[in-house]
Amino acid sequence: MRLPIIQAIYQREMLDMFRDRRTMISMVAIPLVVFPLLFQVMTKVMSSVEKKAEAEAKTMGIALHVTTSSVTAALEKLGIPIVKTDDLRGAIERKEIAAALEEVPGTPLGSPNVMQIYSDNSNPTSSAGAAQIRTVLTELKDQQIREGLRNLNIPVSVLSPFVIQRINVADERKMAGALLGSILGYVVLLMMFTGGMYAVIDMTAGEKERKTLEALLASPGSRQEIVMGKTLAAITAIILTTLLMVGSMSYSMKNLKLGARSEEGGGTIGTIALDPHMIGMMAAVLIPVAIFAASLMFAIALFARSFKEGQSYLTPIALIVIFPALLSTMPGLHLTPLLCMIPILNSGMVMRGILLGDISTVNFVLALAANLLYAGIAFVVATRTFERESVLFRS
Repeated sequence: MRLPIIQAIYQREMLDMFRDRRTMISMVAIPLVVFPLLFQVMTKVMSSVEKKAEAEAKTMGIALHVTTSSVTAALEKLGIPIVKTDDLRGAIERKEIAAALEEVPGTPLGSPNVMQIYSDNSNPTSSAGAAQIRTVLTELKDQQIREGLRNLNIPVSVLSPFVIQRINVADERKMAGALLGSILGYVVLLMMFTGGMYAVIDMTAGEKERKTLEALLASPGSRQEIVMGKTLAAITAIILTTLLMVGSMSYSMKNLKLGARSEEGGGTIGTIALDPHMIGMMAAVLIPVAIFAASLMFAIALFARSFKEGQSYLTPIALIVIFPALLSTMPGLHLTPLLCMIPILNSGMVMRGILLGDISTVNFVLALAANLLYAGIAFVVATRTFERESVLFRS
């Protein structure tokens, strides 16, 4: 192959790529704008739903069927209206009340009474009301136990004869690796097969629609050189989109609060030091995947006669990739020599192992060799497909 011709084709494809609005939106706008915006919207919606549920629970009120006066008094202090109704379940289902409490005599006779809390867990308002009832009952129960012990001159410390303390031997860096490993692998692998999709379609079906493919075939470049130049451009698009998405995701996870554990998670993520050795290992595994994805999509998109048809051909590829990508994030799944042979799955598990710092050399080499083999096969298939006149000029 002649490098100057490959370089010229590569530069041509990159220029067309940056001129195409649809490709730039999928490559740049979505990773840099949509992802952080999605996190912000999720944060505001979750916070708004929680506040609205608590406010509605106080407005709707609760129903009580209890005989213990102390329970009634404790719940009245919440400031939530007490509604009288005989049908507790029906009132909750009709959304007349947020939640309900019923005191049932214990069985057998003499056993403590049972406090049954009724709620509709599919309704955030009902769940919020039930949570407030549960909190009041727990505090009241602890208070009565302490008072009973004091009346019997028994120290309250008998309730806690010893303290249970859990110690996590994993340091912050390993915990951050476990957190990122369960997310980063899935996102990166999915972007490998979606980030360069529009670029690949434009290089194949787009060329057919613009009637520029014939001029390219008449150039001095061979079919292998044309495929190589186009594939390198597609790989560039895939890697660029993936890097932008990973950077955007890391920024969002560090700076946005998504729940009670967000502060802890955001703090541990910063403990991962991506040294050159770690980056090199991940690149060694992912670059063959990028070649495999670009070549596979290139070969499939060649059969399309229009940009729209190319989308319909390549969209199922992303759906197929989701399953092994999700499977690689399962914490109980360990990388074995057999799993190293499965494409997509092996890359996600190797990335997780690299971030955790416990990837073995044998598994890394096996996964790398398998990905190189699949990338080579996909490139050969793409080249053979490009050499078929019936595919290039399919009408």
